[in-house]
Amino acid sequence: MDLIISYCTAFLMPFVMLVLSGFMKWKSPKHINAFYGYRTARSMRSQEAWDYAQQLLALYTFRIALLLTALSTLTLAFLPYSINVITLSNLGMGMLALFIPIFLIENKLKDFNSLPITEEHH
Repeated sequence: MDLIISYCTAFLMPFVMLVLSGFMKWKSPKHINAFYGYRTARSMRSQEAWDYAQQLLALYTFRIALLLTALSTLTLAFLPYSINVITLSNLGMGMLALFIPIFLIENKLKDFNSLPITEEHH
């Protein structure tokens, strides 16, 4: 039973992130709103920044989910610790993985928002 719980917890976060990335790729919010999407002060500064942030969220979440799946598989297969330790390490990696896209997107938006506005941005 512990093994089943460990596998479920190891792959729950990557699964949720893959679903989120697919949703954001195909059904991302088209207009700035207060309900859903990647909503930060930087992403809501302009429609162009909003669109860019939604694309980045889908991309980074997908990539991190794949990496997290690989790391979870490796920890389950090769770490010589108890199943409880492995489960906690996978949960920790999953929680950390939720915050990585925020850091990456905010850095990209900082650069994006510092670019001069040109006619093609309108």
